[in-house]
Amino acid sequence: MNWLKFTAVIILAGCILSFSIDDANAFQMESRYCTITYSSNDNLRKFNNDLYMGRLRSQIRNNGDTIQDEVAAKINFIVEKVMAVLDMFPPEMKFSIVIEPTEKEVQQDFFRLYNVKVDYIGFYSPSKNIVFYSADNIDLRIVSHEIGHVVVKHYFKVPPPQRIHELLAEFAAKHVTD
Repeated sequence: MNWLKFTAVIILAGCILSFSIDDANAFQMESRYCTITYSSNDNLRKFNNDLYMGRLRSQIRNNGDTIQDEVAAKINFIVEKVMAVLDMFPPEMKFSIVIEPTEKEVQQDFFRLYNVKVDYIGFYSPSKNIVFYSADNIDLRIVSHEIGHVVVKHYFKVPPPQRIHELLAEFAAKHVTD
């Protein structure tokens, strides 16, 4: 019986240590609407460079001096644009974003949460209130689509059916550049 307790304590300590190491290697920043977690400045820079805003760039306020400031300004702008497109303005909306280095990590996150293998390059977990993106495969429509899910989830007290949820997110992605 003591051997079993000892083994359980060792396994628990290993789990705690592995989570601490992951957290120690991650960076966090805040935007008006979310907390953004990323593993390196290189990944954040790649995400920022690939998140091409086109003609919308001129409408973004307070780009700031750092890469973190620029990403926060882009995310804030996209959130506000998606809310305007959907005509949904949830009060006090806060969520998290995790920027993974590659699609593989995004898919591993989905598997860890839902025990289902997928080929997603980004997704929103309503139960965790976290959007997962891949730094190596991102664009304005992907970001807008997932943020569309966030806005819909925070707007309705009772969530709409999944198909309606998806249609609204697709609508947000399609019209974000209007």
